[in-house]
Amino acid sequence: MNLYNQNTKPITPVKRIRAKFIYMLLLLSLFGISHTFAAEQLRVGIAKRNITPSSEVKNWVTGKPYRVIKDSIFVRSLVLMDSLNNTSVIISWDLVDASESATEEIRKRISEFAKIPMKNILVNATHNHSAPWSPVYNQGFRGRENETWWTSRHIENINSDPHFSAWKQELIDKTLAATKEAMKSVQPASIWVGRVDASEFMNNRRPRAAKWGVEDNNTPAGYNYKHKEWNPKVLMGAATFGPMDRAMSLVSFRNKEGRNIATIFHLAIHAVAIYPYSDDISGDWPNAAASSMNKKLGGESIFLQGAAGDINPWRRGPDAVKQMATGLVDLAALAFNYSAKISISPLQTYQRKVSLPTSDRGKSRTGLEAIEAEVQVITMGPLAIVALPGEPLTSLADEIRKNSPFPQTLVLGYSNGNGVHYVCLPDEEPHGGYEVEEGTSGSHVAGLELVETANQMLKEARADMNIKN
Repeated sequence: MNLYNQNTKPITPVKRIRAKFIYMLLLLSLFGISHTFAAEQLRVGIAKRNITPSSEVKNWVTGKPYRVIKDSIFVRSLVLMDSLNNTSVIISWDLVDASESATEEIRKRISEFAKIPMKNILVNATHNHSAPWSPVYNQGFRGRENETWWTSRHIENINSDPHFSAWKQELIDKTLAATKEAMKSVQPASIWVGRVDASEFMNNRRPRAAKWGVEDNNTPAGYNYKHKEWNPKVLMGAATFGPMDRAMSLVSFRNKEGRNIATIFHLAIHAVAIYPYSDDISGDWPNAAASSMNKKLGGESIFLQGAAGDINPWRRGPDAVKQMATGLVDLAALAFNYSAKISISPLQTYQRKVSLPTSDRGKSRTGLEAIEAEVQVITMGPLAIVALPGEPLTSLADEIRKNSPFPQTLVLGYSNGNGVHYVCLPDEEPHGGYEVEEGTSGSHVAGLELVETANQMLKEARADMNIKN
C-alpha cells in the first residue's frame, strides 16, 4: 500500500510533507510514544551543603563575633531539566541577601561546570537575619556602595576579615558542590501544586494610621514586638491592616511511584523569628521548617522567600521558631495531600536588566543616578517563578500575580541582587515608615519599573510557550 499516493493524481510537495507527517504520527502512536511527552519530560535533582561560617565571623548587627552557633545554615540547590536539555538551577542561601556580586560569582562557577547560560541560574536568599550578608567578590555593581549600608554601620570592610574571607570562598565552593550533586541525582518527575492559608503566622508590620478623626490614642509608649503587651492581631489608634499574601504555595516534584523528590515551599515572611532575641548564628524558622518538612513529606525541601518587605512573623523569640516550623509543616502536609498535578512543557528562562532610578538617599549611598537590577522569570507549564531584587513589599507581588497569564505564579524577593533595597509601589509612600523613608535607595517609580518589566516578561513567556507547543 502506498501511503503517499492512493490515486493517479500528481502529488504536490505540500501534500507529500503532510502525508509524511501523518505517517510519522501513526508510527509514534503505534509504539505508544507521544511527541509532547518526549519534549516535556521533566527531571529533577536537589542537594544541600552546610555553609555555616566560623563563629568568629562578625555579626553585622553588633559588629562583634557571633561566638555561638545555635544551628547550622545551608545552601540548597534545585536542578530542573527537560528532555530538550533545557536546564535551570535554583539556589537558596540561608543568608540575609543574595548580592549582585555573589550572584555573579556563583553563576560563573555553575555555568562553567554545567555548560548552561548564566541567566538560567536563580539565586534567592531566605533573608535570614541570624546569618551574614553575602560577600562582595568584585566591586562596581553598586557604585561606591560595595558593602551594604547595613553592614557598614558596625563593621568596616568585613571582606578584609580573615574568618569572613575564608567563608566567602567556602560559600561558592559548597554551593557548586551542592549543584553538582543535584545534577547527578536528577530523575523523572511530575509537578504538583498545593496552596494553604498561612496567615496565622504572619502580620503586615505597616498598619494604616487613620488620616483624621482620632481624638485620643491610648497606644502605650514603645509599643512594638518587644513590648510586653504587644499583640499583632490588635491594631491601636483606629488603624487598619496593610495588605498581606496569606498563601503558602507548595510545589512538589514526585517520582513515578508518587514519592516526593523535592518540595518548594514559598511564602512571604521575614526570617526574623529569633532575631533580635539571639545574637547566635541560626537558620531561623525557614531552616527549621525545611528540616521538619523533609521528615513529614520525604525528599528535600527548599524555601523560596517571597515579597516579604512589609511582612513579619506573627510573634518573635526562640519559642516562635519552633511553633512556626511545626505549624507550617502541618499546613504543608495538608497542601501536599490536596495538591493538583499540573501539565509540563519545556523549561523557559528569561532575564532582563532594568535601571531603577535612585532617590537622593540612593545617590548619596551609591553615587549613581540609577541602579541596574535584574528581573528573572522561569516557567514550566502553567507555573511561573518571578525573581525580583531587593526587598519588595506585598503590593508588588500582588500586582504581578494579578496580571500574570500563568495561573500558578510565585513571586520572589531577595533574588539576584539587592536592587534599591526596599522597593514598593508609590501608594505606600503616604504611609511613611522605615521601609520607604530610610530602607529604600530608589525613587517612587522603582517599584513600577519592576512590575512593568515582570508583567511584560510573563506575557512574552506565555506567547513563546504557545509557539513552541
